[in-house]
Amino acid sequence: MTAARYDVLDPATLQVVGQAPENTEQDVAEAVAAACAAAGAWAADREGRRGALRACAALIRRDLDRLADLLSREQGKPKADAAGEFSVAAGLFEYYADLAWDEVEPLAPRADRSLEVHYRPVGVVGTITPWNFPISLLCVKLAPALVSGCTVVSKPSPSTPLSTIALVELLNEVLPAGVLQVRTSSRRTVNVALSTLPGVRKISFTGSTEVGISIAQQAAPTVKRVTLELGGNDPAVVLDDADMEVTARGIVGSAFRNAGQVCMAVKRVYVPRSRRNELAEAIAAEAARHVVGHGIAAGTTMGPMHTASQLQLVRGLVDSAVGGGARVITGGGPGCDLPGYFLSPTVVIDAEPGMDLVEQEQFGAALPIVAYDDLDATIAGLNAGEFGLGASVWSPDPERAYGVASQLEAGTVWVNQHTLVEPDAPFGGWKASGIGRERGRWGLEEYLETRVINARPHA
Repeated sequence: MTAARYDVLDPATLQVVGQAPENTEQDVAEAVAAACAAAGAWAADREGRRGALRACAALIRRDLDRLADLLSREQGKPKADAAGEFSVAAGLFEYYADLAWDEVEPLAPRADRSLEVHYRPVGVVGTITPWNFPISLLCVKLAPALVSGCTVVSKPSPSTPLSTIALVELLNEVLPAGVLQVRTSSRRTVNVALSTLPGVRKISFTGSTEVGISIAQQAAPTVKRVTLELGGNDPAVVLDDADMEVTARGIVGSAFRNAGQVCMAVKRVYVPRSRRNELAEAIAAEAARHVVGHGIAAGTTMGPMHTASQLQLVRGLVDSAVGGGARVITGGGPGCDLPGYFLSPTVVIDAEPGMDLVEQEQFGAALPIVAYDDLDATIAGLNAGEFGLGASVWSPDPERAYGVASQLEAGTVWVNQHTLVEPDAPFGGWKASGIGRERGRWGLEEYLETRVINARPHA
């Protein structure tokens, strides 16, 4: 294995948190070979896999504080949120350990033959995960992959590898050798190797649409299966009968979670023109309650943006909107005196359809509010967009809200909430927001191949 390493920085202080291996293609090939060697015994022991997943969950809960501290430092989020991410991971291991599913499913008998559908692990899986939720977005792949009988080589984001390395080392206290490995790189080396090596039979990727397309293209020559959970530009559609104080709390709770760096967060708000000012004032007041600072500091409720480039992108989108006639009504500055990539919760009013801040996924701590006059035209405009990850509808009238929700083209549509995901409900996107589903039995099926045995008695 390579001895080369690279630095990982704290986005709040810009200090070095630790170092990660600069793995090579050969390192990845060795990991894939080890995963292939471990696959047969792992796939053959279903009850052993279930027990191992429960043991993994217990280890995570045991070391929760240590793991959360590391994640907070390398990613930037408040430590309580980092601990929550590991708790979600433990819950996913427990959920899939307990999930009932049949490895063999008989079909209706025929007069002269019998048919069975067998569900078998797809093989070696490469997981490629982003920096915003390094652990929960890994484990939503890892838990169903492992319980299905797959072996896994994990590739975390270059800027948040340490928590994944720590997690894999911890889980390998109970997992057989070769079942779970991690490879890291500050470059594209590991991504390309996982996507192209023939021993890897599936790629599960979460990240930007652009990178997802590239990975799918790289995987195509070896006919790998792919699951892609990609970008989103989730709208919150506020109806004219909504309670604006309640709505503002819910929207802010989603839009500025993890400094707005959540694929399924509210990223733009649509409100009737007659109620725009009322909602904008309520959102601004709620957003201003956030305490911006270092994630491990007591009292911090929002950390920094994760990278300098992401901060620059979001600031540029806000400046462009203001240049087009929009107004910042709260935020816009760093919000604290640390040297990192900070942007206080920024609310932009008088935003208009067509502005980059509205139409692009800003993925940061800025929220545009768009006034509308025609609800049907607004829904049609949203459905015409390229993304379809999530959306939400806000109204005290359940029938009316359901009617609007059922028209929106998105993988998940929330009513009077946003960003909540369930372990047993499928999650994924329409259109450019992805291919395949994670969570629940749908997430498990992504890691299974089917084989039909069609048998006739020997005459």
